[in-house]
Amino acid sequence: MELFDGFLFNLVKKSVTPNSDKTLMWISLSIFLFYLFSDPLIISVLGFDILHSQITYLFWFSFDLVCLIIILLISWKLNLSQLPAKLYITIGLTVNMLLFLGMHIDINYFYHYEHWWFWGLYSVTVNMMDVMMVVALLCNKDFLGLVRGYQFLTRSNRNSDLA
Repeated sequence: MELFDGFLFNLVKKSVTPNSDKTLMWISLSIFLFYLFSDPLIISVLGFDILHSQITYLFWFSFDLVCLIIILLISWKLNLSQLPAKLYITIGLTVNMLLFLGMHIDINYFYHYEHWWFWGLYSVTVNMMDVMMVVALLCNKDFLGLVRGYQFLTRSNRNSDLA
């Protein structure tokens, strides 16, 4: 639900300053729609029982992958200095995808059905990534210093390639 708040915030912000860039609003809408249509309650209303399926985590992995591709297509013109939320969203969706894939493999190939440390890591990390993405959509600032770190690393790699 908090992703819906992020979309509404960006929609109102866009309406207040109509000539500003719409990219963050479109990113917010994309994430909101993908999270809405991957929600188990919405899916059950459509007649699918995703929670009792062997492909639940693979389904969520696929939804996040398509969402990430669409977001990268929407924001391909803007660099990280103009749109810091792009890096936060990319990291959040990628970490979530890796965790979804890990859970799918864990349950379907290693047959873990009792709680163990990876499930705790999954639960905490997915929620932290979701909160990080919401904050990034609301403020569009480099609040954790990830953009600065990314720029430092890419600058360091370029300098070492030139030496």
